[in-house]
Amino acid sequence: MHPQNSTLLSLFLFYLVATIHANDDQAFECVDIYKQPSLQHPLLKNHKLQITSSSKRTSSICPRGMVPIHKLRNKVNSNFARDAVNWATLDTKTESKKYHGASAVVSIHNPTFSGKDTRAQIMIENGESPQGINCIVFGWAIDPELYGDNMTHFTTYWTSDGFQKTGCYNTKCKGYIQQFSELYAGKPFDPVSTYGGQQVVANLSIIRDGDTGNWMLTNYGALVGYWPKEIFTSLGSGADTIRYGGVAVNGAPMGNGQFPDNGNDLNKSSYFKDMAYIDANFQKQPINELEMNVNVPKPNCYKLNYLKDQLTITYGGPGGSC
Repeated sequence: MHPQNSTLLSLFLFYLVATIHANDDQAFECVDIYKQPSLQHPLLKNHKLQITSSSKRTSSICPRGMVPIHKLRNKVNSNFARDAVNWATLDTKTESKKYHGASAVVSIHNPTFSGKDTRAQIMIENGESPQGINCIVFGWAIDPELYGDNMTHFTTYWTSDGFQKTGCYNTKCKGYIQQFSELYAGKPFDPVSTYGGQQVVANLSIIRDGDTGNWMLTNYGALVGYWPKEIFTSLGSGADTIRYGGVAVNGAPMGNGQFPDNGNDLNKSSYFKDMAYIDANFQKQPINELEMNVNVPKPNCYKLNYLKDQLTITYGGPGGSC
């Protein structure tokens, strides 16, 4: 298949995400965009909702002027996973540089699942002490404890104190503001990529808006939602670290559940490609190999290949006891 046709098919499949949960009152509820829970955060009492053309699009999920807020099936602790965490990531090396955003095309998978949870994510963070770390995470996750199923869900997370008392997944607590109805935090992806076959992807970006200071989450350039600057401390001026890759907890598989293909076949590997960042002048720049570091503490369980000339990483692994 011609590369352009393959990309177009991926785009079509991604936006053809099945709405099997559209009539399931346990999945989400439509709320007035101006009355969503996050706007009740005490730090946001003077916040002016940031509206873009994406906010005004006609939606197949919610009526105009309303946005979907995910309803978690299980009442779980909203803290970021702390136990038996393993990762395979490509990280920026220096903390002396300021980043105002990050982006990548991310392949979406649903491996046969065991363990606690697995995630493919872009993470931006800032802060010197562990308790002072501000962080935003976005991508996909399989998390039966959080979602009550083994599906692959669009997932976000944030904290302003190093995962201590602030922050949560998706809209479980006040903070993240939903803007676009077709894709929302917590939504399951269906279909997903097939090993050796069609790859389904998301084109995710986060950009710090130069005028407002809000951190804007987009998919294919359309605003999905944002984190207001008011809920952060050190992220207000930009991030000092970006991480791209996978995280697995308690022996869960990572990526597509396979080690990256030795021939770097993207139809047989989970991947992040077209990786870029937003520089101090708010210009998009491709990642620079001299500024990046491969971080894989357990290579027997999970691997990561950095294809420098393609601005791509392939990653993953079966997990287990290794």
